[in-house]
Amino acid sequence: ERRERIDEARRRADAERVAQTMGQMKGAFMKLGQMLSFVSEDIPAEMRSALAALQAEAPPMDFALVRDVAERELGQPLERAFARFDATPLAAASIGQVHRARLASGQDVVVKIQYPGVAEAIRADLANVAVLYSLMGMAYPALDPKPVVDELRARTLEELDYAHELENQQLFAALYAGHPFIRVPRVFPEHSTGRVLTMEYVEGTRFSGVLELDDTRRQRVAEILYRFVFGSIHRHGVFNGDPHPGNYLYDAEGRVVFLDFGCVKHFPPEMVEGWRSLVVAHLEGARDRFRGQLLRLGFIGPDTPLSTDLLYDYFEYFYRPIHEDREFTFSREYNAASLKLVFAPDGRFAGLTKRTNMPPDFVFVNRIQWGVYSILGQLEARANFHRIQRELFFDEPPSTELGRIDAAWRASRRAAEATP
Repeated sequence: ERRERIDEARRRADAERVAQTMGQMKGAFMKLGQMLSFVSEDIPAEMRSALAALQAEAPPMDFALVRDVAERELGQPLERAFARFDATPLAAASIGQVHRARLASGQDVVVKIQYPGVAEAIRADLANVAVLYSLMGMAYPALDPKPVVDELRARTLEELDYAHELENQQLFAALYAGHPFIRVPRVFPEHSTGRVLTMEYVEGTRFSGVLELDDTRRQRVAEILYRFVFGSIHRHGVFNGDPHPGNYLYDAEGRVVFLDFGCVKHFPPEMVEGWRSLVVAHLEGARDRFRGQLLRLGFIGPDTPLSTDLLYDYFEYFYRPIHEDREFTFSREYNAASLKLVFAPDGRFAGLTKRTNMPPDFVFVNRIQWGVYSILGQLEARANFHRIQRELFFDEPPSTELGRIDAAWRASRRAAEATP
């Protein structure tokens, strides 16, 4: 028993040191730590717990350094740009940290300031794309690595440009303005630059607190997350590509507040329709049509020896939450199994991922599997997701109370827009 206590204390201390180091390194390593904290079940519990702090409580950078960045960007001292500015950060993220402030108008805001040197470091890491092409090609021989690596590189570089993030957030704020259960904070362009982003301050409960809510409210949050992610994709062709628990708040009015729009994927309409057709073919059991759609989208080549049944059965696990007209519960076990199918499939699926391609537009769709589904698993989300998905695919009548509230809001918005 004494040895077990010593071992547990050592694991906890090791985990805290790893989290501290990744937090201090910022950039890609800190983002990796954030992802490991909620995606992988192979990470020991002590490590997941320590890494979870990186979602909002990472080690901050010295205020004098971030002050210098902000004042250079804004062209004036913080005392002139803001009526009040708190030196102690609210949160520290992978490429910047957030401080609470107040505008001269009296509006309470938060100001995200990019760490000095982080953009240059990440650009340098991404500069040697030849190595990335080579690594991707060795891991997945059937994959065309160039478009995949180029897509990852482009989205990562976009995250370094806060002016681009401001435009993304303005888009989402406009799409969901006045929504009854989805909230996107307003941004302030006149107090924002390429490395400084100012938005309204929103009071809310963080994800760790959401996990402590009663089951009814926790299920409500889960359905809101699901409707926001898949509604944004299928109705508007956009996906907030950095889904992790630190980017969500739960406000006093029961709305989920969505933060951080640095990584947003804009899907072409033809890709969204092709994706919908692929999933619908699978749901309808149309195996030949499903294979044809995989070919059209670029997942397989015309000469692939992979059988239609093998491909159909492989994708079934990923579509399981929506495949049948019944209640489905997301779990850590389901997510662990789906990740294994992506990275280390065995049995009859062994080596399958090395014989298929990843179309560039679908690179960030994997973040749904790794990010969104992992969060739903933590919430133990359960619902008839099949019917919710049919609302999005076929505009069928809403199947839940939240669906009816959302449908009424969208109808009133369409009516208002049609009024001269």
